[in-house]
Amino acid sequence: MKILVAHDGSEKADKALDVAAGIAGKSGGTVVIVNVVPDLCLSSEEIGAEGCELVSRSLSEEAGGAMRKVTARLAAMGIAAELVIKDGRPADAILDAADEVDADLIVIGSTGKHGALRMLMGSVSSRVAEYSTRSVFIVK
Repeated sequence: MKILVAHDGSEKADKALDVAAGIAGKSGGTVVIVNVVPDLCLSSEEIGAEGCELVSRSLSEEAGGAMRKVTARLAAMGIAAELVIKDGRPADAILDAADEVDADLIVIGSTGKHGALRMLMGSVSSRVAEYSTRSVFIVK
């Protein structure tokens, strides 16, 4: 079984990771951790295209370091894990990653690190559940 867990560094994402690890441990499955670096450069007029690229690259590198620690945590528990870093709108990127790895299940926290964006974009977990063709487990 391949379980994709969305992780943004939040407490809810850690809970989702624990649930995914539990399922993988019982089923002999693999956990695929996806972290999405949101596109914060919707308008690059203020910092320019080069500045926008620099910010995106920095965020991706930071996310990669944090997610490698999460992957190491799973490895210490004896659970096979893969890491995927995506850019873009979180819900869309999570759904794309699930398709790319052919996930059997998506596990996601009910709220994430960027709760303030919820008013602007809607809940990522709600969008994933609504548009996914795969089973989605939302962790509170």
